[in-house]
Amino acid sequence: MDVEVKLTGTLAARTGTHRARIGVNDDATVGDVVDALTDDYGPQVSAGVLDGNRLRSDTVVVREAEERPLSLRSELHSGDTVRFQLTA
Repeated sequence: MDVEVKLTGTLAARTGTHRARIGVNDDATVGDVVDALTDDYGPQVSAGVLDGNRLRSDTVVVREAEERPLSLRSELHSGDTVRFQLTA
């Protein structure tokens, strides 16, 4: 399935883009999207959003349809748009 990803601030600078369409498995989570972004754009992506095996405290991921924060384990659906943003 495809997930649209919007990146803001330094995350956009780390990837060189503000938007990406990521192909992931049907049962994908936010963590799978981070892994796919890291594969496509390099290790600076995971360094910018992860603290060990969780999101950094200054990183918020939201599904645009709901505007609620997601965790790395949050499941995604085909056609979802998620936004990664830094709070600091």
